[in-house]
Amino acid sequence: MKKVIKSLIVCAALAVAATAGQTENFGGLGISIWTSKSGVKVAGVIPNSPADNIGLKAGDLIVSVNGTELSAVEPGTQVSHIRGEAGSTISLVVNRNGTEFSVSTKRKSIEVQSLEAQTIAEWYGKIEGLTAEEINHLASQKVTEGYELLGVMQYGMPIERSAENLSANAVQQISVQIPEVVQEVPQAEQVPVQNIESKPLVNVKGARVAKQQGNVPVYRMLRF
Repeated sequence: MKKVIKSLIVCAALAVAATAGQTENFGGLGISIWTSKSGVKVAGVIPNSPADNIGLKAGDLIVSVNGTELSAVEPGTQVSHIRGEAGSTISLVVNRNGTEFSVSTKRKSIEVQSLEAQTIAEWYGKIEGLTAEEINHLASQKVTEGYELLGVMQYGMPIERSAENLSANAVQQISVQIPEVVQEVPQAEQVPVQNIESKPLVNVKGARVAKQQGNVPVYRMLRF
């Protein structure tokens, strides 16, 4: 089990903060992964993340990113192909149980923040026997302004909402930046103002109004 945890690299979408209290921001998908010579294997997917929205599942093998075959990339640098600038497009070729398919999405600005055991203990008065609901509630109170909570992880794996009997160790909260909504103020419709004096008034018979006497206009014929 320890070897599995050590080999788990939290990447582009998810990341485990290296030290307590550390916060990390990057453009990613919302997944935890294992790297290998054949590609990147999805270990977990955070709900409502870009990865979840395009249907990635635990066990999927990402074999190509934006046209780069991951089998030709050193495992230690595969993460850099999945991470990228928030808002940038990422196209994946995924192998699921021997069948390959292509998906694409945009990376989002993701924040990974350690939720320290001491903080959890001070909040609930315990470090054992916690529920996912309790941890998620506390995490929601600690979200950075401008972000929204996607979920929490423990040892690099997403915690199921129904999970119970959890400890307060190695917990991270995963948040995604809320996109700014730019509201366009509709411009008032400009109605062109016509200069009546600049255009001669013409009646149905082609006569131009020369002048007006009272309510009765006086016409003279136009010459063409």
